[in-house]
Amino acid sequence: MNTHIFKWIPILLILVFFGCKKNDNTRYDVLDTTSYGDNLNKDKSKSNIEFHSILTTNLFQKPSSINELTRTDRVIQSCGDKTLINEVIISNYMNSPTVKLPSRQRMVDSTEKFIEETYIRFFIRRPTEAEKTWFINFINSNKSNPNFRPEIVYTSFAASDEYMFY
Repeated sequence: MNTHIFKWIPILLILVFFGCKKNDNTRYDVLDTTSYGDNLNKDKSKSNIEFHSILTTNLFQKPSSINELTRTDRVIQSCGDKTLINEVIISNYMNSPTVKLPSRQRMVDSTEKFIEETYIRFFIRRPTEAEKTWFINFINSNKSNPNFRPEIVYTSFAASDEYMFY
C-alpha cells in the first residue's frame, strides 16, 4: 500500500512546481486621490454645554447665550437618557424658524458640495470617498421623495456618535 502512494508523489510535485505560474503582467488600476486628514480618532466626549454651544452655532450660525446653555444643561441633567434628550433638543432646534439650513433644491442640485459642506460643518473634516459615494447614492435615491429634506441629514449628523466627541 505504501508503494501505491509513492507512485503519486512525482505527479503531485510536477503539479505543484509547474502547474501554477506567476503572471507578471498583472495591472491594477489604482486611482490617485487626494487624502485629507481625518478626525476619526475622536475620543474625548463633549460636555453638555460644549455640545449644545457647538450645535446651536452650527444650526443658527450664532452662539447661544450662557443662560440658554445653562438651562439646556439643567434639562439634560434632569433626564436619565442623555442620547434621548439630545435627540429631542436637536429636533426642537430643527423646528425653529431661525435655523439656517440649505434648501432642498440646493441639496439635490449640488449634492457633492452639500455633502462636503455638511461634513466640514459638523465633523470638521472632509468626507472620505466611501462616505461621499454613499451619500450621493442616498440623496439621489431620495430625490423623488418630497419629505427628504436637509434637516433630516443635519439631524442625523448632529445626533451621530462622531459629533458627540472631539
